Amino acid sequence: AQNPMTDSPCPWEVPDTRSYPDMNYLLTEGAMSRYVLAAHYVRDCHSVVEIGGFKTPITRFLTRVPAHVLVVDPLIQPYTATTLNGEPCQVEHRAAAFQSESFDVRAGTYGMVLLGASMKHFSDEPTQRRQEWVKLIGLLRNARVAVLEFAVEWGLGRNNVESLVDGASMDLRVQLDIDLSRCPGVETEHAHRRLLVLDGKLAEPSGHG
Repeated sequence: AQNPMTDSPCPWEVPDTRSYPDMNYLLTEGAMSRYVLAAHYVRDCHSVVEIGGFKTPITRFLTRVPAHVLVVDPLIQPYTATTLNGEPCQVEHRAAAFQSESFDVRAGTYGMVLLGASMKHFSDEPTQRRQEWVKLIGLLRNARVAVLEFAVEWGLGRNNVESLVDGASMDLRVQLDIDLSRCPGVETEHAHRRLLVLDGKLAEPSGHG
């Protein structure tokens, strides 16, 4: 697949193995299976929004093409396209923190993806930090469906996801535990994962039938 705007390969066709090599376990088959699951649960959404994605954006795993895919991560390779898998789709990969970005998506129509969640880059200033949390909780609460995933034994990620779930007041549909301990390069505290599928309360028909 080529980016029709630049005629360059899609970022996932040339995986980034040089930056943050300690995170290359994300490129293993086991770790990428988390994205296969996430793509399944957002398949009926009009748009897909991912916070995170770095080495393995959700875009490459989507088998049913939405109208719009937006991936926001400070470390991601910027990318735009007007097609995905040969079908019309507005694709945006923004190298930015979610705090600085606007999300032009209609409540109840989009799938929200947040895998490997740590949320460790929040402001140290209390008022600003609360505003950032409110923004993220709002993105979750307004989603048709949200897929969150975290390392169970990493306290920072687990505690922050639990706070997000409580704040968003969404309905838990599915909880899956995943063992990545056999993936090359994965650290012990990142090996045991939990994936949550949460249903929003504002869901609208997707238009996919």
